[in-house]
Amino acid sequence: MKSIKYFLVAFFSLLCICSYAQDVPPVTINVATAGTLPSLIASTIKYQITNLTVTGNLNGTDMLYIREMAGRDVNGKATAGKLSALDLSGANLNNIGGSAFSGCTGLTSITIPNSVRFIGDYAFFGCTGLTLITIPNSVTSIEYFAFSGCTGLTSVTIGNSVTFIGYCAFQGCSISLLNFNPTNCTSIETNAFTFQSSLNTLNIGDNVTTLPNSLFSGCTGLTSVTIPNSVTSIEYYAFSDCTGLTSVTISDSVTSIDDFAFSGCTGLTSMTIPNSVTFIGNFAFSGCIGLTSVTIGNSVTSIGDGTFYGCTGLTSITIPDSVIYTGSYTFSGCTGLTSITIPNSVTYIGDGAFQGCTGLTSITIPDSVISIGNYTFFGCNALAEIHCKALIPPNANNSTFDGRYTTCKLYIPKETYADYWSALGWGDFTNIIEEESTAISQIEASNIKVYTDQDAIIVTGANLGDNISVYTESGALLQTTKVTDYTIRITVPVDKIYLIKTTGKTFKVAL
Repeated sequence: MKSIKYFLVAFFSLLCICSYAQDVPPVTINVATAGTLPSLIASTIKYQITNLTVTGNLNGTDMLYIREMAGRDVNGKATAGKLSALDLSGANLNNIGGSAFSGCTGLTSITIPNSVRFIGDYAFFGCTGLTLITIPNSVTSIEYFAFSGCTGLTSVTIGNSVTFIGYCAFQGCSISLLNFNPTNCTSIETNAFTFQSSLNTLNIGDNVTTLPNSLFSGCTGLTSVTIPNSVTSIEYYAFSDCTGLTSVTISDSVTSIDDFAFSGCTGLTSMTIPNSVTFIGNFAFSGCIGLTSVTIGNSVTSIGDGTFYGCTGLTSITIPDSVIYTGSYTFSGCTGLTSITIPNSVTYIGDGAFQGCTGLTSITIPDSVISIGNYTFFGCNALAEIHCKALIPPNANNSTFDGRYTTCKLYIPKETYADYWSALGWGDFTNIIEEESTAISQIEASNIKVYTDQDAIIVTGANLGDNISVYTESGALLQTTKVTDYTIRITVPVDKIYLIKTTGKTFKVAL
């Protein structure tokens, strides 16, 4: 009889437990002493809780117990845990350690407390059920792959205290809304937000100074970007292959646009580069086939190799007088270009700069140009006129004009025919026409005079306080001298050609 009584008690106890396990209401636990959470949640309901709020003091022991409740043990093996909603907003927790919730696919929401300073490597790796995350202002570091593979993650807000975002931190997510406003973020590693095909809203805060390598590369859903006044540098591949990007506003604070920064952005139709930018990197806009017009600010001194390579839709580009160097293959494959005027500041036109520009019919080469590279006009079959303003024929070779000698007219300054006829790369033109010269060294010498004397370049008449810059034949800056007197003597090596720039005027001299 006694045994039957014990059996009935055990049976009804088990029945109550099973009934309770089927529908466990939200649970709130306060942990007064860190490490005691396992003793506060009965093992009978540990794996049945779906909604958990934890307050008080937590440590690694507590977090491991919560991880098990969320479906994974310390070795990454599946448990019976069903925890999906976790609220730690009232908890005291310094860090969310490496792999803390990695692989917990059933976790759909988590509230990170303001006490957390650090989110470790792989902390939420593969949490495919997460849909949104808010990084509180207390967090300073988001480590490698922290949220990588969270394919359901659509909304991310990053607090203003983050100083570091690690490699691939959000790679493979489905972010559509990103609020990005860290105050002191000094390091964002490559691929942090790459391949976010759903990203269509990007709010970059006013405290971000650098958009680092591959930051938003492959974010094909991104349609417009406004870069705030705090940003000074757009680095390698920052927006490469953002094929949906149609509008970019670059602030006046940006000074450099690095290699491949916007390459493959096929939806871009126009681009204005502000006056603050001094450097445009290699292939920065290559493959932007929808780009039809570009305006380059007047502070740019160098346009890198292949910057506009393959921009087949480009019909108009304004190159400012500040540019002294255009790299190799800069406009190669720009089949839509019909004409272009190179400013009087350019000293060197790189190899293949206009290669394959099949629509180019005329080009003007200023007096400042010292050298033109190999295959510069290779494949420019429509080229009918070249106007070269240089009194001294720029360095060229037999490949520079790719057999345009019989189909293209060459216009040169008066009284320079003999020099061009005898110069390599120029003398093979069959139709050379002298025209009234507008060479810089002839029209800009009203007050300033530049001449040579033994081993020095003499400049007279320049304004006091102005700078005189001396460039080598290859276009590299050799030295800068401040004007302190009416006559300035600059000593340089002999038997060379130099380009002298001062007060907006350019002179070429041979010493």
